[in-house]
Amino acid sequence: MRKILVSGAVIAAVALPLLSLAQAVPTGTLTIASGTAQSALASVGNIFSDAGVAAWVILAAAVPLFFYVVKQLIGLLPKARGRRT
Repeated sequence: MRKILVSGAVIAAVALPLLSLAQAVPTGTLTIASGTAQSALASVGNIFSDAGVAAWVILAAAVPLFFYVVKQLIGLLPKARGRRT
């Protein structure tokens, strides 16, 4: 019961200031020029159309995957029963 009260107090201590901040923010609309979105998407498209960046992204994803597969394959091998001399 005490743990529930303590965790409830912690949640209340964090949530109340956040709620007061949320009420202080004005609620309005955010307008973005139409050219801004197009130029941002065009630059992202240029980055990924470059073959070098794609190779780095694939490499960054493949290295952890390689170690995971090797770990799983090692787990399939039977353990040695005795000490080899």
